[in-house]
Amino acid sequence: MSAPSELRLQCPAQPRYVPPIRHALAAFLEVLGFERREQDDVITAAGEALANAVEHAYAGVSDETLRVLELLARLDYGGTLCVDISDRGSFIVRDPLPGRGFGLRIIAAIAGKTSIETSGGTRIRMQFSGPARNG
Repeated sequence: MSAPSELRLQCPAQPRYVPPIRHALAAFLEVLGFERREQDDVITAAGEALANAVEHAYAGVSDETLRVLELLARLDYGGTLCVDISDRGSFIVRDPLPGRGFGLRIIAAIAGKTSIETSGGTRIRMQFSGPARNG
């Protein structure tokens, strides 16, 4: 790899923007040489984080201009893919509901490493091995 690569996106935190973000991430991963299975894992984990931000981060915030969602995906020199999903809302710890609350567990099961920062909003950072190279 000659240099790190990066994708940055920012949009309103609304459900209709999640599919285009996922498609952009898929295209980025394709360009980087990730195999389809690897892409699916990254997109699934990122999709869970995006859905959580859209659904939970801005509870009680009616001003749409304050509801922002950000994605930063980057492949570093060492070949590690790091995907950050950020919002400017509040991280809410909730009691489990039947059939709900699996998003963070899915992310943790898929990503090699995860962390959550909750100061000034919420940022979920997911790290993945770089693209598999054939040959």
